Amino acid sequence: MRADVCRAVRGAAGRFAAPVAAQFDAATRARRWEWFREAFPDIDKLRVVDLGGSADFWLHAPVRPAHVEVVGADAAPRRVLSWLELAGGDPVTYAPAGAGAYDLVLCDGLLEADSGRREALAGAVRGLAARYWVRAAGVRRAELARLFPDAVLRRERRGGLVVSHIAAKPR
Repeated sequence: MRADVCRAVRGAAGRFAAPVAAQFDAATRARRWEWFREAFPDIDKLRVVDLGGSADFWLHAPVRPAHVEVVGADAAPRRVLSWLELAGGDPVTYAPAGAGAYDLVLCDGLLEADSGRREALAGAVRGLAARYWVRAAGVRRAELARLFPDAVLRRERRGGLVVSHIAAKPR
């Protein structure tokens, strides 16, 4: 009988926790997009390269850059929409067709996923465009400051806890 009660309580807690977590996630994303818009108010005019991102991210984003190129090793090169393209390749060694091809680099989550090449990835971010937005959940603030010394750093909090850091160079 006691095991049945415990299962029932866990089940009820799970049904309650999932919607609450979804609300936290939605609020966190909304706040992040607000910061992004503050940093890049001219986003609708910018040519963006997204290192390690996805087309889905941009299709559901509340902003629409002039052009986005998503670079990922598992991406099959193709045009998704007139303003959105996928480019295959390694985000760390990716070289665009021409100098000055991008106004902004976005890198969301790739630093922690590819921890063995953080220095190289940071160099790629700084080299592809003068402006950037880098979000990392598994990287300490001090390391982000070292990798991006000219960035403005922000802590992203959820429920009072720091869940990620953002390094942005708006100008």
